[in-house]
Parts: sequence; C-alpha cells; structure tokens
Amino acid sequence: MTSLMPTNGSASQPIVQIRGLTKHYDEAGQQRRILDAVSLDIHAGEFFVLLGKSGSGKSTLLNLISAIDDPDGGTIRVGDTDLTALDERAQTLFRRDKIGIVFQFFNLIPTLTILENITLPGELRGDHRPTLEARARALLQRVGLADRADAFPDRLSGGEQQRVAIARALAHEPTLVLADEPTGNLDEDTGRNILNLLLELTRDAGKTLVMATHNPEILPMADRVCRIHEGKLVITLNSERAATIR
Repeated sequence: MTSLMPTNGSASQPIVQIRGLTKHYDEAGQQRRILDAVSLDIHAGEFFVLLGKSGSGKSTLLNLISAIDDPDGGTIRVGDTDLTALDERAQTLFRRDKIGIVFQFFNLIPTLTILENITLPGELRGDHRPTLEARARALLQRVGLADRADAFPDRLSGGEQQRVAIARALAHEPTLVLADEPTGNLDEDTGRNILNLLLELTRDAGKTLVMATHNPEILPMADRVCRIHEGKLVITLNSERAATIR
C-alpha cells in the first residue's frame, strides 16, 4: 500500500490516515468512480491543499474526512478514531467536537447574531457559556469584526461573513480544520485576504488545515499539494516535486 507522507523524516502519528478509500456515485444508471483506492497521511500542523477541477473529487474527499459522507470502501482515521467504524450519531458528535469546517457559501445561520453563530458549536456540546463568549470575542478581534458581534449575517459583506465562518470553525478548538473552496465566492482581493487570515489563524493555533481549491495562487503557501485526477492522487512536495500515486 502506498501512503502519501511528508519527506521531512517526521515519525509523528499522522492526524489523518486514509487507507484504500473508494467512493462512487450512480449517474443515469452508470457507476462513476470519484476516488479509487486512495491512501493518504496528513500530519499535525500541515497546510495541505487538494487541487483539482470541478467534479474531480476534492469536496468528496473533504466530506469523507469529516464523516459527512461514508466511503464505499477503505478506512479513515482522525487522531485515534476510526470514523468508518462509527455509527451516524457518533460520526456527528465527532464532527461537532473535533472538526472545524469553512464552507464556500459561509453557511451562517441568518436568525442568529454573529456572536451566536460563533458560539453555537460549543453550545451544542455543552461548553461553559462565558468561556465560549470570551473565546468568540477574542476571535472576532483577530478577524477585525469586534464591533459586529451583535449584527446579523445579512448586514455583513461576503468577505466579512467568511471571516465569521473562520472564527466559528476555530472557536471550539478543533483537531482538524477543513476548508472547501473558502475563497470561491469572493472577489480576488478579498479572497487573498481571507486566505491569509485563515492560514495565519490556523498556524497560530497549531491546527492542521486541509483545503480544497482550484486556485493555483494558493500553492506556494501550502506545505503539500495533492492533485486529484481520475480518482487517483498526484502529490507535490514543497510545491515543486511530483510523484504519481498508483
């Protein structure tokens, strides 16, 4: 079995271990294989980019890592937990507690204030309310929206909403942060600022960031880049060397 790993000699336990992962969808009576026996290791603190055109399987792989979808075959471990061995409820609780997600279209709840959107994940797991609010306000300060805590999402620009989404993804101190085309719905300048902010905050917090994108400007910032093509992975190390994984 081939495993995609950094070549820096790290012997640490991977934060994500994927083995033999397969996923297909049925379209008009035809089976379309999206991921074909994929194996991959992602280590703690990495900024790992999934690159590929629309429909290549980037979002599918993120959905599998977050246990939003189930694979047809193979295993996924995040930390010490085998997500593929959990039932649906346990997967939901794991995702709530251990994974932060930044979506392309923000996915803020319109009837909640900005502060309430950020504290919601922690409230769902029963965290101490004053602690949650303090953490949320500190994150709002970091993303430049300290004065918008009581505003509702529709009063914010797209870039501001994505900053809130980043704060929400980090507020419950997840093990892993997943970002699915986080700049895809923003103009170029705003997108670049959002990317820099997301990377800065995850680096400062020591988090692992896995991002799906089709934007090549991101590549120089990444620790590793994985291209998805016809269900297979092509890994680029340090944005320079490439090896096809079969």
